Amino acid sequence: MTSALCARAIYWRARPGQLQAYSDYLREQVEPIDHAAQRSGAVHSFSTLVDPAPNAAWTHLRLFYFASAEQRANMVQALAEAAATLTPDASVRQARAALAATLRERVGEADFEVL
Repeated sequence: MTSALCARAIYWRARPGQLQAYSDYLREQVEPIDHAAQRSGAVHSFSTLVDPAPNAAWTHLRLFYFASAEQRANMVQALAEAAATLTPDASVRQARAALAATLRERVGEADFEVL
């Protein structure tokens, strides 16, 4: 990962009883979008860490690595473009977002520099 210069961590908490459902959602519906963004060069790499402890501050940490701060700044737009390319039907994208809202809540995010 030597060419990654910076990263963004996004922390999510699965709603009660939704840990596996949210993990499945990420793997089946979100990671294809992330892979498309990676293939287009918008994301260097990404991973998801899961903390299943009942009292965890977050359950899912999505970690994205980028080749530049500019790339990181454009992350949201790049992922939206990848989603639109993979799922041209806006109503399907809206349904995916509505499903996500039933599975998790956002805890926070942070940007990092990679040593």
